[in-house]
Amino acid sequence: MVENQDKPANPAGRIIRTIDARMPPTPDDNIGVRSTDIGSFLPEATYRAVPIVWFVSAMMVQFFALAFLLSLPLISVATVALSTVVSVLVRYWTFRRGMACASRAWKIATDGFLLLNWGWLSGIAIGR
Repeated sequence: MVENQDKPANPAGRIIRTIDARMPPTPDDNIGVRSTDIGSFLPEATYRAVPIVWFVSAMMVQFFALAFLLSLPLISVATVALSTVVSVLVRYWTFRRGMACASRAWKIATDGFLLLNWGWLSGIAIGR
């Protein structure tokens, strides 16, 4: 049973389950979806976040946060100021999660859509 124990895969602390200790690991053993020895109907999944995940989560968090701000009975200047703070915090959170390591195109797209969401909210808030 020693060969089925979880062992640390690297100093960062990821865990890899060794199914058969006699089998040498392949180069891509640590990423993607792996199958166990009982068949591929029960895969052992590993998660590797990609920029689209960070991008969409930033858009959704900002969208719902700004929609909530629009529902509050605030004057337009306060709504725009609060939406600016929320948008900056969402950007900081997104880039800290991993978007800082993404390509320049993802960074520009994220900043652009955060700015676009902020802009439409500000326009609606000033128009009220």
